[in-house]
Amino acid sequence: MQDSSSVDAPQPEAALPLGMPATRKLSNHELGLLVLILLTDTPRYGSDLAQAIETLSKGFYRPSPGMLYPVLAKLTEQRCLVKERRGRRKYYALTDEGKRYLATRRDSGEQIYQRLQRAGQKLQRLHEVLSETTESPSQALPMAQELMTARMDLKAALYKTQHLSLEAQEEVLTILRDAAERIRACTQRHSN
Repeated sequence: MQDSSSVDAPQPEAALPLGMPATRKLSNHELGLLVLILLTDTPRYGSDLAQAIETLSKGFYRPSPGMLYPVLAKLTEQRCLVKERRGRRKYYALTDEGKRYLATRRDSGEQIYQRLQRAGQKLQRLHEVLSETTESPSQALPMAQELMTARMDLKAALYKTQHLSLEAQEEVLTILRDAAERIRACTQRHSN
């Protein structure tokens, strides 16, 4: 696991302490840890893992095959997983090496697990509110997902401003105040 391209290598767009990255919900490393946790008790095949992640996050996140299968391949290459064909499906199981690897990173993995659960709970609450206030309930979930993504994108953008100059911080402050005022005005217009 010393390979610089390993699942354990830091990612340039690592998750933010209080949220998810703006461009992806999980980095390869984070998805790898989550996969190891989900395989702790029972072997699973790829789409079953994706479904388990989607269920955990209440529909907030389902890794694409293009994201999940390279992570599974890398973990297999690193001997953290073993792959076994059963009929048409390839099942992945945690190896002793994978258990040791996870044991040293369990806290990080649990944080990722809990972060996805919290995001799913927020999405579910937002979806419930939107379902009550919209004329078309089928639009509520996509809108809730878009709102969650926009909020996380804003958090990610703000996180990147913390080391800016005082002048730049003042510009960010002006933008935030303007955005807050526009949101309040929108709320007032639509509350009447």
